[in-house]
Amino acid sequence: MATSNSSSILLSETDQQTYHRLQQALRLQLRHQIFIAVCDNLKLRNYLILQLEKDLLAQNQTILTAQHSLNSPLFSPLINLKLDLNDPNPFEAITQWYAQNSSNSDPKSLLGFQILGVEHLTRQPPAIQWSFLRHLRTLEQHLDSLECSLVLWISSPWLCCIQQSAPEFWHRRTGLFQWMSDPTPSDVESETIPLNSPGVPAHLDETISDPLKQLLDQIQYLQQQSDTFSLGQAYRQLGTIYRDRIVAGDNSELNYTLAIQAYEKALEIVPETELLLNHSPDSIDICNDLGTLYWMRFRQRFPEKNSSADVVSDLEQSIIFYQNALMKIDPEVQPHLIIKIQKNLGTAYSDLANLRDPIENLEQSLIAYTEALSYFKLNKTKIDASEIQDYATIQNNLGTTYWKLAQKTHPIPHLKAAITAYTEAMECYTPQQDPLNYALLQTNLGTAYWTLSQYQPSAKLLLQAIHAYHQALTYRTSASAPIACAATYNNLGIAYWHLANHYQKSEIRAKFFKRAIAAYQKALSIASALSPTQLTFDPLATHNNLGLTHYHLATDSNFPLSKATRISLLEVALKHHLQADINGSSQLEKQQPAEGVIPNSKITEHHQTTLSYLLRTIRAFYNESGLQGQNQALSQIPGHLLPEILRAL
Repeated sequence: MATSNSSSILLSETDQQTYHRLQQALRLQLRHQIFIAVCDNLKLRNYLILQLEKDLLAQNQTILTAQHSLNSPLFSPLINLKLDLNDPNPFEAITQWYAQNSSNSDPKSLLGFQILGVEHLTRQPPAIQWSFLRHLRTLEQHLDSLECSLVLWISSPWLCCIQQSAPEFWHRRTGLFQWMSDPTPSDVESETIPLNSPGVPAHLDETISDPLKQLLDQIQYLQQQSDTFSLGQAYRQLGTIYRDRIVAGDNSELNYTLAIQAYEKALEIVPETELLLNHSPDSIDICNDLGTLYWMRFRQRFPEKNSSADVVSDLEQSIIFYQNALMKIDPEVQPHLIIKIQKNLGTAYSDLANLRDPIENLEQSLIAYTEALSYFKLNKTKIDASEIQDYATIQNNLGTTYWKLAQKTHPIPHLKAAITAYTEAMECYTPQQDPLNYALLQTNLGTAYWTLSQYQPSAKLLLQAIHAYHQALTYRTSASAPIACAATYNNLGIAYWHLANHYQKSEIRAKFFKRAIAAYQKALSIASALSPTQLTFDPLATHNNLGLTHYHLATDSNFPLSKATRISLLEVALKHHLQADINGSSQLEKQQPAEGVIPNSKITEHHQTTLSYLLRTIRAFYNESGLQGQNQALSQIPGHLLPEILRAL
């Protein structure tokens, strides 16, 4: 073969055969052909690219010369296109080339496009790297417009990454061509660490600790050897380093990416050695670690990216790796691993239910948790002390999944199942030893009882909910857990409100309304010292609930109250409804999503609800004291609300 102008390139017989196979494949001039060319040595790669252009141009010389005689530019039949590093979309690059050259080229003479520059992506942020892989996954959308072949030039680490992260592109490939040569030396236009060759970017080299440098050197050395077992262990160790950084608090996208890629590389290597060793504990642990890393990255990205493709993909990958781990486990030998991984799988499915197919994914979550529980001994007194925490956690998660499913379908049986699971979990705790977990379970139990009471109206169910909330508040104090304490007091107020409406006797109704007021006030008092973004309940709704409770006390003719007392209660009701409306806009603004503004519908709905309460309260003033009472109420209304209220009155 010819050599390049810059330096002499000596190809081995195998490399020459690989080159000729690619050349012959392109000469067939077929449509929709996808070739992946792998070469780690940039000098060799550049030589192969130029040689392909020369050889194919010589083949098509007659056609191209004819075009030239017609005053058309002399196009090579193989077009080189460089990736745009800001938007690395190879298909868009092809589309743009066609748009710019359609009038000057004969598509029949075009053999294909060579996509270059993938190696430069390794210097880009992980988001850009993932963008490139996402574009590859859209291949099917572009095949119809690809009238020729496409050759994607990459380095060997990218090969594994495309296999795993762009399977649509990988499975659609026509051919794979690899030149097995030494990588470009570091003092020549070298690649930095590629996306799926875990390490650190060049600009961080000076900050790498000695152990990490040694490990990276070891991996580079082992890649040239036949010791696949040691190479797999080295990649696993590298993944653990980045995972430990994440656990220590460095939740950067880069650490997640590098940890995942190292473990995936280890997993790719491990099965080869496991066949010889006849066991698979390493691959089980690696699959579980990968599932957990993908799940952790999902939690890191959500809800900032909401239900974007990246976020959903992380959960899907998490579930796949957990399922792969389960398929490798011997249940009789490793039941503890089944428990751990089924618990993880249940959590991943539950999170996926928040994004899509809620009923289907919640049911899958139930299956996973139930399967995990089946591996505990039936007699709980025989459960090891080390297993009690896991058993209680899974029962709590099972209860919460049943509660979520009750919001979608068959509420009564699912809520009863949630109550059973929470009760079972609570038997594993004593409030003296673990007060906050005990309080959490009591709160969950109270909410399940209250929700069930909405489908099966019952004072008994509400009393059980109230008892559970009081038990929780014994240990969930404003000092030990202020956020949870405020939310539980708010729930308690709601339960008392509904309980009051179950009784006809005015004395009992009044007693429970007053207890609801006390609970709501306690919730707001604790919440006032917290940031609104920390709260797990809506204080605006609590203000409205307080206003409603005072309104009902003031307007129930069965309550033996003086006129002055009724007016006083109405004044308090008016005050709370006004606080809900006046504070509403400012609090909603603080809750707006980062990428947009508050939906007008949310503001309108809140305002209209509060406005209806205000109007009802003002009319109650009129009923109690005529125009004088109504004017007294109107004098408290802010000027910006008066026109709207006067029109409605």
